[in-house]
Amino acid sequence: MSRGISKLTLIGATVALAFSARASAEPPGSCSYRQASISLPAVQVSSKEVGHPYRAMYGYCLIGGKRFLVHQDWVLSYLDADTVGGNPGGNGVGLGTDLLLRWHPNWRPSLIPYVDAGIGIQYSAGTSFPADATRWNFTLHGGAGWLIPTRRDRQMNLSVRYLHISNGGVSDTNSGYDVVHLVLGLRWGRQR
Repeated sequence: MSRGISKLTLIGATVALAFSARASAEPPGSCSYRQASISLPAVQVSSKEVGHPYRAMYGYCLIGGKRFLVHQDWVLSYLDADTVGGNPGGNGVGLGTDLLLRWHPNWRPSLIPYVDAGIGIQYSAGTSFPADATRWNFTLHGGAGWLIPTRRDRQMNLSVRYLHISNGGVSDTNSGYDVVHLVLGLRWGRQR
């Protein structure tokens, strides 16, 4: 069963990346913002210590409407993997991309709340993350945040996001990693 789920996850990630490449080649739609952010591990919820990923992200709106949009992040991570069993751990760099479906309520207060959820893919160079996983991993995300307007067409972004990193069962060893991240960012351009 887990092999079937991991194949389905791999197919879904491939389709999402193909959709992303097609959508980014089209002219901007109703949203054309850009966003730079950092993601810091706040509370680890994994069953065992596996280390910490620190993430820097550059993202933008692929498709957007008044309440729903698809957001893509390109991710550069610093990975600090703790030893797991006989796997030595160590530090390295991760490269990846995430796709998020984001929902905004249909009102415009001074703080604009949103919720989002998504999937991604990550390659780890220098060390596997977690140490007993593979270099290619999937990511799952879910969270809530606020856009804080600072100027016209510019907002600060503050969110709390759950992050899961694992190889989805494509290898026999994989402890997985679960953490609550704090995401801080700056967004510029048209939101919706």
